[in-house]
Amino acid sequence: MEGPIRRGFDRPDLPLIVVSSVAPFEGGPLTILEQAVGDARGFEGANFLFLVHDAGRWDPGGNLRFLAVPWARRSYARRIFAEYVWFPTLSRRWTPDVWLSLNDTTPPVSARTQAVYCHNPLPYWRPTARDFRMDPRQVLVSFAYGLVYRTFARRNDYIVGQLPWYTRFIGEYMHAPRDRWLVVVPRSGRNPEISHTGGRSVLDNPRRARLECVYVSLPRVFKNFEEAIDLCDQPGVGLTLTISGDESRYARHIRTHAGSRGDVRFAGRLSHRDCLATMEEADVVLYPSRLETFGLPIQEAMDLGRTLVLPIRPWTVEIAAGYEGAYFYRSLEEGRAIVRALARGDRPPFLDRPVPEASDALRLEGVSELYRLLLS
Repeated sequence: MEGPIRRGFDRPDLPLIVVSSVAPFEGGPLTILEQAVGDARGFEGANFLFLVHDAGRWDPGGNLRFLAVPWARRSYARRIFAEYVWFPTLSRRWTPDVWLSLNDTTPPVSARTQAVYCHNPLPYWRPTARDFRMDPRQVLVSFAYGLVYRTFARRNDYIVGQLPWYTRFIGEYMHAPRDRWLVVVPRSGRNPEISHTGGRSVLDNPRRARLECVYVSLPRVFKNFEEAIDLCDQPGVGLTLTISGDESRYARHIRTHAGSRGDVRFAGRLSHRDCLATMEEADVVLYPSRLETFGLPIQEAMDLGRTLVLPIRPWTVEIAAGYEGAYFYRSLEEGRAIVRALARGDRPPFLDRPVPEASDALRLEGVSELYRLLLS
């Protein structure tokens, strides 16, 4: 695909958008990539070439082509080579009109318009000594990410984030002018194979045998599984975690922490579809993570009509402050009081709802609007 790339499309006269996304292969970043592919497939007025880890996930055709770059994830050295040596070489051969990086990084490519979509929260993280003991590699990667984010960042015409708070942080972190900040909020991953029951409140069934809670996340040290366990360590409350407890040192610590604390089920790693089904079956969805840029399960739980119990954090406030079924807590004891009230079938003690801060960033609805802006 390094020859006359444009002639490989049905309409070679259309502008070419290259989307580099060789890193995402799981979780929220993969969901964003899938949405970018979906919006491109129905987009008129441009051809798209996606550089991805696994091209077999999608069908090419029409205005879409995929180039698999599996070797870029095998080591950080190869990833750096791909971003800062190979991509610039390809861009000079392909002469794209737009280069959109979904990898958080800014390759020094040749394109009329360039943008970076940021979704990794690591530059915002302030790890503790305990975090280092649990996962020293993750902590070291977080420091490296700070350098990666800023490298060639000023080449971007636009800096894209998933929520206003994060776009503001990353825009200032990259020293980007405010008129280059964009917000593109991810859509939730509703699956048509799941029967969505709508806005069922946990209070609609006050005589249940017990309150079923769930925390959907990966076993990373900043995901704060301990707090989910502590919130549910009370009579009449069950908790499902989507980890096995054997994946890492931190995961094994979580299993030890659960010990005899309440009724905790380790469901193991689930597919996205099964995660949605698990949230739909639960009464309450928890999300106590200490570090996020968005927190897609929160939005998905809202679409499923589930009750949410959330700490007051920038991402939880911006996503769920206007959702009637969300209850916010400032401390672990407040959170436990909310869960205890829900388990009894009582309305939890009301707290003034937090209000999101105002944002200077332009908000776009979906990746398709981002494509239109980058082509304009």
